[in-house]
Order: sequence, then structure tokens, then C-alpha cells
Amino acid sequence: MKLLVVEDDPVILQALGELVATWGHACDVAADGELAWDLARLVSYDLVLLDLNLPKLDGLSLCRRLRTQLDEQPLILMLTARDTNLDRVVGLDDGADDYMVKPFDPDELRARVKALLRRADRPLRSVWQWGGLEVDRDGHGARYGGRQLRLTAKEHLILENLLQAAGGTCSKDRILSAAWSWTDAPGEESVKTHVKNLRAKLAAAGAPLDLLETVYGVGFRLNPKHAT
Repeated sequence: MKLLVVEDDPVILQALGELVATWGHACDVAADGELAWDLARLVSYDLVLLDLNLPKLDGLSLCRRLRTQLDEQPLILMLTARDTNLDRVVGLDDGADDYMVKPFDPDELRARVKALLRRADRPLRSVWQWGGLEVDRDGHGARYGGRQLRLTAKEHLILENLLQAAGGTCSKDRILSAAWSWTDAPGEESVKTHVKNLRAKLAAAGAPLDLLETVYGVGFRLNPKHAT
């Protein structure tokens, strides 16, 4: 999963970005509404943590843009110091999926995020499967044939992206976007290295050597013949 954190307070912004990373998600951050809008047009986010009081473009206006001008719309969890019923109603009416008042407990925030991501997935499931491969949606577990795979955070995000594609080809650019933030994205060679390491770990757990295929000139995919 990839999240966008939009917050103008630099201390809170850094803390939220680090918190999201500990949950096993890729994360981009933006300190104003216009930058957040530019990022949302370039990157497909699963969820946006959105503060209301933002410079350049306020949170409610950004929320409306996300809901009306994007083909792929992310979930939106508003984070704000405002705590009135009117503020909640306005935020939800403008397209937010949930609303939390600052200060908030990090564990509750994580629970809200997990609940939203589960709600968006139909049918509801906590594990992605591809034949003998199982990957936990919370970013902290993967197995093949019941054998634990010890993956890095980036390897888990790459595998998650491939599972979401359900046998479709993931381009190197798509993998870069899904597993790295826009400020620290490496070159394509880094993607190849991570995929190579991922293949080695899958093979060591007993997976077929062609489970993770290279589609030459395009990217990578999970081999459809091993889906069941």
C-alpha cells in the first residue's frame, strides 16, 4: 500500500511519515495542498492522511479535487484540530472516508487506516494468495508453502504490488512508484536487484523458479500458471 501524508506542521509531518513507514507502507509527504494535488495527479495512492489547515490549498478544497478530478480516487482520512459536529459533517460531505481529531493515539490511527483499507477491498481479506504464496495485508508477513519468507520492507511492497496486479504485468515505473517515495526513488537497476533478491528468497522456500516472471522490455508479473 502507498499513502500520502499532507500536513503543514513539519514535526507532525515527519512523525506521521515515519509512523506510516513502520507499518510497512510506502509513503510520500506534502506540506501544502498544492504539492499534495500535484503528487496525487502523478501517483496512485491507496489512502491520504489529510490535514484541514493547509497553505496554498486548504484540506477541504483538496479533498473535493481528489473526489471529483481523479480517475483513481484514494481513501481519505482527515486529521484536524477542529472538533465540532459541523466540521465533521462538512469533511465527510466533501468526500472524506473518516475523520480524526488531533491529538490522536498512533495505535488508533493505525486501526482506522487498516479498517479503511479493508473496507475498500472486496471481498474482505487479510491475506493475498497466489498458489502457495501468502502475503499479509498489514505488511509484516509472507509465506510460501507455509514457510516464512524473511523479506525487507521494499521486497514486501514489490510483492504486494505484483499480487494486486493479479497476473498482470507491473512496469518498473509502477513498482518504483509503489515501493519508494517520490523523493528517494532509485533507478531501474535497483528494482531489478530487489526482484532478484526476492526470487532467491522465494526459490529457497520452495517456490517454482518461474513464479516471478520478467516480461522483457516491460516489467514483472506473477506467473498465471501458478495462481492455483
